[in-house]
Amino acid sequence: MRRRTAAAAVAVALGVKLAVDALPDAAVAFGFMRPAARLAAIYLGAAFDIPMMTISARGVTITVVRACSATDFFSMAFALLGFAMPIRQLALRIPIAIVSAWIVAVFANAVRLVLLVYADGFFPASQIPAVHMSIGIAVFLPVFALLWYTFVVKASCKRSFRQDLQDSQDLRKDDHHGDALAKR
Repeated sequence: MRRRTAAAAVAVALGVKLAVDALPDAAVAFGFMRPAARLAAIYLGAAFDIPMMTISARGVTITVVRACSATDFFSMAFALLGFAMPIRQLALRIPIAIVSAWIVAVFANAVRLVLLVYADGFFPASQIPAVHMSIGIAVFLPVFALLWYTFVVKASCKRSFRQDLQDSQDLRKDDHHGDALAKR
């Protein structure tokens, strides 16, 4: 059963990724790049040029491009949340998972952009692509792990605990029922 669920989650993530990749650049800019860049600019107290999608702060100018829009992270977060959220009605779970994954992706990407601005002064220009990738991993991996822990590990522990509690109550009922029968 778990293998089928995992396979379905991967299929959903790939499907969402393909759907997001098919969006026009303007939609990705409006939905993913602009909100994250705006949040980063607000945090940095920086100028944000909307048409150019650039953040200028601390003598550094960063251009936010589609490849750095966090859409891949959004796809993975949506697949995880879509399967793991404790909402039974699919009609509610999917929109809530979409909005939740979008919020998490935008905020995580904003953190990544802020860290890129701060890191720019510490590394030579030749190392910036590797630094960019490393910062992305350092931000998105722990966020995904936190989502996994919250919605999969912790939730399954709660379900397991509830099941154990229910089983122990059922055993007690059986014991009391057996005691009552023995007294007769």
